[in-house]
Amino acid sequence: MLLGLLLGAYAATWRSPITEPLEVPAFPDEGSLTSPPTLRWMVQLPGGVMKSAAHTETARAVILEGGILVGSAAGKALYMLDRRNGNIIRTFPAKTSVESEPAVVGDQVLFADTGGTAWCYNLDGTLVWSFDTKAPVLSRPTVADGRVYVTNVDDLVVALRLEDGSQIWRYQQKPDLTRAGELGLYASPSAVLARGELLVGFSDGALVSLAPDSGDVRWLLRVGEGKYPDIVADPAVAADRIVFASGYFEPTVALDLETRRVRWTADFGAAAPSRLLTLGDRLLLLHPGTDGALRAFDAATGDPVWTWESLTDGALTAPEETPLGVLVGSTAGTLTLLNPADGTELWHYEPLRVLEGVSTAPAVRGRQVVFVTNAGRLYSLVTPAEDGTWAGVPSWTMKRSAREPGPELAEAAPRRARPARSTQPVVPAPETPEPSAPQPETDAP
Repeated sequence: MLLGLLLGAYAATWRSPITEPLEVPAFPDEGSLTSPPTLRWMVQLPGGVMKSAAHTETARAVILEGGILVGSAAGKALYMLDRRNGNIIRTFPAKTSVESEPAVVGDQVLFADTGGTAWCYNLDGTLVWSFDTKAPVLSRPTVADGRVYVTNVDDLVVALRLEDGSQIWRYQQKPDLTRAGELGLYASPSAVLARGELLVGFSDGALVSLAPDSGDVRWLLRVGEGKYPDIVADPAVAADRIVFASGYFEPTVALDLETRRVRWTADFGAAAPSRLLTLGDRLLLLHPGTDGALRAFDAATGDPVWTWESLTDGALTAPEETPLGVLVGSTAGTLTLLNPADGTELWHYEPLRVLEGVSTAPAVRGRQVVFVTNAGRLYSLVTPAEDGTWAGVPSWTMKRSAREPGPELAEAAPRRARPARSTQPVVPAPETPEPSAPQPETDAP
């Protein structure tokens, strides 16, 4: 009973909002990642302790100059934590849990909760506006040209005015009648702007181009295939012309937005966004597969360059480029640094618990790496300053020992890499549906 009271008091401490805005402390000596980082601190996310087998943390952290913005599946707010120690600086209340990445625009932060409400706060903690989309939102809002685009799990896209949150238009993707016996995945990708088009993926596997100012449909391409054709990963765009989209199981498609023709396809799906990386005079598409493999393709031709196998069946997070290499997490419970030239493993870090998987991409700023695990923990790994000291960053302390990656991990033999499978031939151009008029403009409730 005493243990329960202590745990309850601990959880209540996390939930308590800070009513007075506090000055955000500066992180000492920003620097850069010059060597593999080591663990400096770890904190339980606000909202209480949850078992990793019972939930997934999908809210990617965002690192600001002095704070870390992060949601929590067990909380009812977006939180700003101190970069130096993980203490709560500020709370941005929501109606339900925040399980998506926030967007920071100037001195404002925008995010949404699993109840479907989109929120806009000033970074000092004052509420600007909110808007109810009526269904869970699990993706980052897209902000451009004074508009905020929000997508929810019911295949709805809403365009709001950044100034006051009033609705400009909404677009509802029609249900796929051929999929009546299947359930859609609990996910939705963020909308992406490219070449004056708003690109959105839906649960029926369709990639749809909408007019950003009106929501009119311009064209539609069927991408996803198989039992789960859902597009759950944000599309990636190269040179404001080529868009890369993936179904959950398969395939990945490279579409030329100028000609509206498919350049190449590959037989792999994704649950997390791909990333583009320039290597010499070559542009690579780094594709995190749902099969546990990270593949590098030549973005122009689709030719496979290398494949890194995680040797697990865990899905991978979006890869993150750093000065040291490419960081990628896995739901199997590791954070790995890869050589972008050949996909060989340079270093890896394993969280404290066996089932503590990583479902969302790590965030990197300067010499600090932070990532969230499915045990509801936020880890901060830091590279020492250039003079070899920690420059004011507190050291890691915990009653139980924490595994810190040392030189032996950085020098460990890389895991095997094998060539990716060949790509598919070019497929026909996307179909162009009859444009449907968006619903009339209304104000937010």
